[in-house]
Amino acid sequence: MFRFARLPYGSGRQVATGGSGVLVQGMGCVTYSEAYETTGSASAGLTIWDGTNSNGRQMIDYTLQAGQSTSEEWAPHWMPFEEGLYLGNNTGTFAGSLTVYLDHDCVRWLEVKHLLAELEVAKLELELAAVAGG
Repeated sequence: MFRFARLPYGSGRQVATGGSGVLVQGMGCVTYSEAYETTGSASAGLTIWDGTNSNGRQMIDYTLQAGQSTSEEWAPHWMPFEEGLYLGNNTGTFAGSLTVYLDHDCVRWLEVKHLLAELEVAKLELELAAVAGG
């Protein structure tokens, strides 16, 4: 069974307060992301990677101006990660959070939903053929 979690990060938050670091390990998918520059007087940049370091697949990249904030929301299963989430501090000071499904194979879930939809279409086509032929 999967878990739904909020992963706070950055200055004054519980995870990766020194800048870069692993937010979570394992598979899942990101459903919401928010970040803001915390000093109000400088720019900041961060990158979120699928993995346990910055050698993974880049997922999210923000460049924030002084005092700027941003947020994005995705449908469940649209932003899957396989190994975990690594926060890279590119420049400046920032804070934010990610909302994620954890311990969940989002790619496999989408594949199963797709196959079930194809089966439903095939069933309807057979019913139409039976009506047309009978």
